[in-house]
Amino acid sequence: MSWLAPVKPASQSQAQAQPQANVSPEAQAQAQARRIHQIVRLNPAHYAAYKESHANVWPAVAAQIRQSNITDYSIAYDRESSLLFASFKYTGRDWEADMAAMRAHEPTRRWWAMTDGFQESVNPGAVSSEKGGTVGEDGKKVPGWWKECEEVFYLP
Repeated sequence: MSWLAPVKPASQSQAQAQPQANVSPEAQAQAQARRIHQIVRLNPAHYAAYKESHANVWPAVAAQIRQSNITDYSIAYDRESSLLFASFKYTGRDWEADMAAMRAHEPTRRWWAMTDGFQESVNPGAVSSEKGGTVGEDGKKVPGWWKECEEVFYLP
């Protein structure tokens, strides 16, 4: 599981949202969060292991996800296409720094190595969750393991 592809700027309506005086700072942060959706292919032979690993996500990994300003995170699976669909909110102000913190976190790197082994990226040129968003030997940015999808509708 990797969110290491660059995040596109928030929509105009999100970017122009003004904090409301009668709303808590936490609620304001959630209202201004960037919603991110991603896909990756799951090898059907690894479905049971993938599901079991996420039923018992490592506490250090869950804590790092939260520390990297990711909330409201879920993953769904479509058996017909073998696609995993991830959706989460990013509430931070510095995506690159938050993702660098994820990459620097040893338990998260081990988690990614395990879960990447269950998956096949649909993002051309992707190497791994850990390498996504970094600069490769050719000087180009390595695509994220999970492919970002465009949100076409949202009803809060």
